[in-house]
Amino acid sequence: MKVIVLGTNHAGTTAVRTLKRLNPQIEVTTYDRNDVISFLGCGIALWVKGEVKDPNGLFYATPEILKSEGINVKMKHEWVSIDGKKKTVSIKNLETGEVFDDNYDKLIVATGTWPLLPPIPGLDLKGVQICKNYDHAKKIQQANLDDSIKKVTVVGAGYIGVELVDAFVAHGKEVTLVDFADRIMPVYYDPEFTKHVEDRMTKAGVKLALGQGVKEFKGTDGKVTHVVTDKQEIATDYVIFSVGVVAQTKQLEGVVDLNDRKAILTNEYCQSSNKDIYAIGDCSTVFNKALNMEMPIQLATTAVRTGILAAVNIFNGNKLPSPGFTGANGIEVFGFKMASAGVSETSAKKMGLDYEAILLSDSDRPEFMSTYKEAWIKLVWDKKTRKIIGAQVASENNHTEIMYMLSLGIQKELTIDELPLVDIFFLPHFNKPYNFVTLAGLEVLGLNYFKNKHD
Repeated sequence: MKVIVLGTNHAGTTAVRTLKRLNPQIEVTTYDRNDVISFLGCGIALWVKGEVKDPNGLFYATPEILKSEGINVKMKHEWVSIDGKKKTVSIKNLETGEVFDDNYDKLIVATGTWPLLPPIPGLDLKGVQICKNYDHAKKIQQANLDDSIKKVTVVGAGYIGVELVDAFVAHGKEVTLVDFADRIMPVYYDPEFTKHVEDRMTKAGVKLALGQGVKEFKGTDGKVTHVVTDKQEIATDYVIFSVGVVAQTKQLEGVVDLNDRKAILTNEYCQSSNKDIYAIGDCSTVFNKALNMEMPIQLATTAVRTGILAAVNIFNGNKLPSPGFTGANGIEVFGFKMASAGVSETSAKKMGLDYEAILLSDSDRPEFMSTYKEAWIKLVWDKKTRKIIGAQVASENNHTEIMYMLSLGIQKELTIDELPLVDIFFLPHFNKPYNFVTLAGLEVLGLNYFKNKHD
């Protein structure tokens, strides 16, 4: 069998290595337009901030490692088109300009996404920087170390934008955060959680320009000097532009079925509408267990799991169906740690879901201990079935690993009524006899152990 993989980052790297481990006799070739592979984009802000000293640590594989495992690695090669009937891929060698066809028995598309670039005047000015790959990371890190750059404007208050705000502040930059939404990270968290981070940002000197759309970037001599929103004009020396991503699937239109966001529609085996073409990572859809629908969940962890699924199912003939995904994620900025999975209450309300929710907080350890911190938790569940469909947790202490359990609970259709019966251990070093997770379920059952602690 011959398998071609297009794209060699989280999903593609996982797929090719899994295939070779399952069957060393499978011929595996991977094509990538870049000269590096397997870059941890989620570590960009850590490097920019200075937490990561050596960026080489952000690569968990190299072309040489993959070649040593028997994988045919073709860097600086861009895919041009796919013929799904002939089972061939047209490839362009970016160094020589040569275009050639390669045939496959099975094809895995792992082409990922690219930053959204709307038609805003001045977006091409020098000093307006997108953030996606290693080359971008190098430029951003250099800008943060440049003392002549004093004012930084970050456009986009998603994970990338918020993490970079933290990194710039750590280097003494004067930072303004702009977003069309009226609060930060609105996709993953409800206002009760994002407010904690916004307060910390404001105390750190960050100017929040929320509820504002960018209309133009102004510059002098080709270099950005101002960001113009629909409410103000912001003087700046440097701009990070990160407002979303689009799937890199244009050449696949008419070859496989795409959804309305141009992501490749897949089944439970990561197989597209063409039985010989699989799709993994950010360019594809997965089954969202919380919402019971196919949609993209563009996270590195999702990419890795789809890489495993596609490889195993190509090897064994579609015998490992996906258990569904919950979009479990986490973030630490400005000394505050948060994680979420499934659907937030804000999203549930927008989608018209029939749901219920509970929010509470409590000390994370007994008050007789020398130290303890407050922890917040929010759970969302389907009103009819009682199945948990969303969870959020936050604290200055790290309790993000609780989301592992809650994500599994969503996958396995745990109900809010069953939550107090989950076998959670107790030890004063770590938690309370009724810790804040258990208390959420007890409160819903009407067992008011938490009378004086409601938020």
